[in-house]
Amino acid sequence: QDSMPHALLLTGPQGIGKAHFGFQLALFLLCSHPAGDRACGSCKSCCLMRSGTHPDLLRLSPEDEGKAIKVDQVRSINHFVGQTAQLGGYKIILLHPAEALNISAANALLKSLEEPNGRCLFVLLTDQPSRLPATIRSRCHQMALPLPSKEDALIWLRQHGSDPDSMPLLLNLANGA
Repeated sequence: QDSMPHALLLTGPQGIGKAHFGFQLALFLLCSHPAGDRACGSCKSCCLMRSGTHPDLLRLSPEDEGKAIKVDQVRSINHFVGQTAQLGGYKIILLHPAEALNISAANALLKSLEEPNGRCLFVLLTDQPSRLPATIRSRCHQMALPLPSKEDALIWLRQHGSDPDSMPLLLNLANGA
């Protein structure tokens, strides 16, 4: 319905596919010719997404795994947000894991979240929303992604070619994710 909030905070247990969901949402919103509830997969925008070079998508993660997202990285968002979308649609910032923002970076992000710019969507992904400052959480529409039911998880494993005998063990090892 073309009525997205300016910021989404996707929360849920580790391993349930928050990053995949966030990417699929970005793919759908940036697609020139979405088919129903999915991206078409063949337009210029979809091809750019698949190649990882879409000019209207900015991914922000720690420079080194397990480290903090730094203030200079967040400042690059301000430059990105200030530009017009190159393909005329949304500009999307995927920030993962959001709890990796250090204090200075969180404060810099707050400025962008307080002054949303047109068709710009922030998608913050976190396993630990309580580690984000309340000021960040309060400016985002929160969407909890729960663990799938055991039945749904087993169906998914079956569809992805898992050995039926090992599926219960795999699901247990992944804590249901």
